[in-house]
Amino acid sequence: MDYLTIGSNGFAQLGDPNYNDKMKAELKVLLNHFRQNYPVLQCFKSIAYYSTKTFAHDFGIYQEVVLWYNREYIEELYESESEADQELSDLFWTWFRIIEAVDLESEDLTDQIKADYLKSIDVSKAEHLSVLKAS
Repeated sequence: MDYLTIGSNGFAQLGDPNYNDKMKAELKVLLNHFRQNYPVLQCFKSIAYYSTKTFAHDFGIYQEVVLWYNREYIEELYESESEADQELSDLFWTWFRIIEAVDLESEDLTDQIKADYLKSIDVSKAEHLSVLKAS
């Protein structure tokens, strides 16, 4: 299996003391959004699925939504002499381009992520606030 990166919203930022909680909310909302609005096509359900992947960065680790898929199978379809196989390969890449073009930073998605994050913390204890000491 290989993966294609779809991305993230940017609500959770490395270095933010609440990064992990924000990232959980962000990934949950984004995965639900893709699964509900851009479900894996029936013909690809056995070879593709949405998930998250952790990546290393100079400032720490971060996660993004990815599409895991059977690269060998898609390449075989593409290289096949069968017109039906080539059409299936084209369908896969057309479908992925639609997914890849989704505006992950839309106001609607960002609002959903914020709402999910705020539900996960106790705002009465001001867990969502942080104090920085001026130097």
